Amino acid sequence: MTLTQQSSIASQSPSGHDLQLSILIRTLNEGDRIAAAIRSALPLKAEIVVIDAGSKDDTVAIAKSLGATVYTNPWPGFGPQRYFGEGKCSYDMIFALDADEIITPEFAAELRELLQQPNHPRLIRVKKPMVFPHHKRPPPFPYSTRHVYIYDRRIARTGLNPNWDGLEIEGSHPTYMMRSSVWHYSYRDWNHVVSKANYVAQLAANTRDKRSRWQLLVRLVTEFPATFVKFYIFRRYFLVGADGYTMAVLMAFGRYLRIVKMLERLDYGND
Repeated sequence: MTLTQQSSIASQSPSGHDLQLSILIRTLNEGDRIAAAIRSALPLKAEIVVIDAGSKDDTVAIAKSLGATVYTNPWPGFGPQRYFGEGKCSYDMIFALDADEIITPEFAAELRELLQQPNHPRLIRVKKPMVFPHHKRPPPFPYSTRHVYIYDRRIARTGLNPNWDGLEIEGSHPTYMMRSSVWHYSYRDWNHVVSKANYVAQLAANTRDKRSRWQLLVRLVTEFPATFVKFYIFRRYFLVGADGYTMAVLMAFGRYLRIVKMLERLDYGND
């Protein structure tokens, strides 16, 4: 079955949506951040769909008050949750936005102009620079992820890997690179960095295929320094002073912790 056949919801324009675009946001206890994300998306005048994993705070109430359509789905992992959300969208063009991200005005204006073209791109790459904890904007010359976050679900759907929400694209299609960026406020504070690193490390250890013991032992020694250099030097965290150094250390710790937990699972059977 092709992705076109899987897409059973027709692309019709509900009242009030200028663009045939669904902005898809996954949430879990994002009451302190969801309003900013949704408000930043409102200038697009597109559908906003929130897939909530069972928040205990006011995330759902806030999202609904700002005009979003909210569905609840218990958390099955990163990929499956987004895949579920894609099926709830009214439009085939989907913009995967996180609850901790902000669409800049420049990005919104550029995207509106692009999608109003008759033969607009079906796969659109988006730059997402990270904003450090307690900072208001990305640092100078920021490193940015550059992935396809705006896509036509008839040719691209999110895979079902619980660790990763990468797209599975059917066939070969050109991609368009947005000039403007979306700002990613990934972490609230340093405690959030550590807790998130622990969560991701445990998720990887529990769900990824087991590695050989000798591979894990080699990576136990090399993972921390290699990751630190990657972030501090090549991703230019050194430009952010003490906060950049701290973030590079914690990113390296998170990757190291992932190997530790994989080794624990292998040696002691912690599945």
